Amino acid sequence: MAGDKPGDNAQSLALAAALGWPTEVKQLRYHELGRSPLWPFGEARFSLDTAASSPLAEPWPDLLIGCGRRSVGVAWDIRQRAGPATRLVQLGRPRADLGRFDLVVTTPQYRLPARPNVLHLALPLHRFDYEARTRAAVEWAPRFAALPSPLFALLVGGSAKPFVFDVPAARRLAAEVTALVRAEGGSLLVSTSRRTPAAVALALCESLGVPAHVHHWTPGGGPNPYLAYLALADAFVVTGDSASMLTEACSTGRRVWFAELPKRRTLRSHGKNLLRRLMLAPGEHAGGGEGFVARWLAEIPARGWVRYPRDLRLLHAVLVAAGRALPLGRPFTAPPPPPLDETERAAARVRELFGGG
Repeated sequence: MAGDKPGDNAQSLALAAALGWPTEVKQLRYHELGRSPLWPFGEARFSLDTAASSPLAEPWPDLLIGCGRRSVGVAWDIRQRAGPATRLVQLGRPRADLGRFDLVVTTPQYRLPARPNVLHLALPLHRFDYEARTRAAVEWAPRFAALPSPLFALLVGGSAKPFVFDVPAARRLAAEVTALVRAEGGSLLVSTSRRTPAAVALALCESLGVPAHVHHWTPGGGPNPYLAYLALADAFVVTGDSASMLTEACSTGRRVWFAELPKRRTLRSHGKNLLRRLMLAPGEHAGGGEGFVARWLAEIPARGWVRYPRDLRLLHAVLVAAGRALPLGRPFTAPPPPPLDETERAAARVRELFGGG
């Protein structure tokens, strides 16, 4: 089930490709119905825009893969019509009762509890298409030939709660990256993304003090050197708001730095997080005990009644502990370890749902 977020879609397609089974992509579009004013954790509710979406009808699939909260309601509706023969696999954080899925594949930033049907991975799923990267490298390498080596790729995201990527943050990032590249006498390959505001991208690029090739993402698409960057860059700097770009950079096995963006929360957000901590703290303090109270408290996040906020710092910590990435400004004292492919691990767990090893 494909939605409007390329990162979510890429994870679903990566898992489907790893399985190697016949796959059909259903593009889903939604109506946003607003938020519940009575519950501080109320999510925007979504209903399927059937006119703009791919048709959903029999024969039902053996496996339904979704990623992101919007697809949850569609998955449950299909399960009601198709029955248990259709296995439900959800990626990321469903924000719903985990027990209603056959498998949930998640990563550290979502802080989902341990459950038999929850697979905790170190990194989001990613398709390692080295042939596509090689083709892109052949196409784009002549355009980078005049740039001094080593080549540093700067992969830029945007604001994503609670991170703020504004003009001052862009200028600070440009100064830090310029200092890194100058120290090694290299140059930059810069790519913005769909979440990068135009004014921020302009401020960033105007503030760079080293030779650079810059690709500005545009809604209309067009030639995109992103895969060539992954193939040709000697090292990477990625804004810390994007788990998918961090994963793709780490898939190269080269040095990766993440740039920590400033955080900004509204008064409402502070209030929600305070209430979350008050409600979830007893379960954490229960320490995973076997008593009735401990089990009941553990059900609060497992059923989606209250969820932990996404915390990308937890993902960053996993990468740092493994030596795969460092905060921008810290030097590598040893080469990163070989790339970690979590996709096959997830595919193996899916095969187990069907009796496969």
